[in-house]
Amino acid sequence: MTRSTKRLARTLAAAAVAGIAAASFAAPASAAGTWSPRYVALGDSYVSGVGAGDYADDGTDCYRSANAYPQLVAASVGARLSFDACSGARVEDVVAEQLGNLTWRTREVTIGVGGNDAGFSNVLGACAGTDTALCQGAVANAQAVITGTLPAELDDLYTQVDDLAPFADVTVVGNPQLFNETSCSGTLAITPEEQALLNETADLLADTTAAVAADHGYEFADVRDAFAGHEICSADPWILGYTGNIESFHANAAGQAAYAEVVTPYLEDC
Repeated sequence: MTRSTKRLARTLAAAAVAGIAAASFAAPASAAGTWSPRYVALGDSYVSGVGAGDYADDGTDCYRSANAYPQLVAASVGARLSFDACSGARVEDVVAEQLGNLTWRTREVTIGVGGNDAGFSNVLGACAGTDTALCQGAVANAQAVITGTLPAELDDLYTQVDDLAPFADVTVVGNPQLFNETSCSGTLAITPEEQALLNETADLLADTTAAVAADHGYEFADVRDAFAGHEICSADPWILGYTGNIESFHANAAGQAAYAEVVTPYLEDC
């Protein structure tokens, strides 16, 4: 079902329900809020906003930031947000733990996941040193996952989203390149050559994710051009280098704002 077809279908469904309600004299003013747009944000730490600070004290380890792009997008378009993304999530975690707020009333969904499935944290750790062979092996393993098992896992996730939220417009959000292929203190001795390999892997993840999204008729919000010139070691970085904690190699608040600028147009008519 294409995006325009979904919008037509949900409009007709809403009209039908409204007609039934009117015929039944069941239209209390308090019910109006149930028809306001609903936006569900699914994914991993790049969606939850790790690196952007001001995390919710919600009793979880999800690190959901008030500065994360789903929060900014929802505020911009006036959508009620179900913010379900969580730090560390793999595709299987999104399927198991984040789909509960998807219903036929859901109007917009964004999904950003896949980096943890490819083991990006482990790859960065393998490359943070002087053993280039270790780095190259870790990169090769990550690329094998991205081209091998990840597409089928994403396909399953997207199919479940389709089933649970049949009238929703779904936007898959990509990932940026992390490095500008120079060295500074934040790169942990990852050489420019190794950075190039890591950037190639980031591109492979983005392109693979975009292809599966296209198979489902989803839009793909590509942030790579927006982040160009703002990588680690740049004069105005939107991605943190090594910080000694979970925020390492994640988008900062400026980066999340850049994400929001890219993603918002996909939801502006929700």
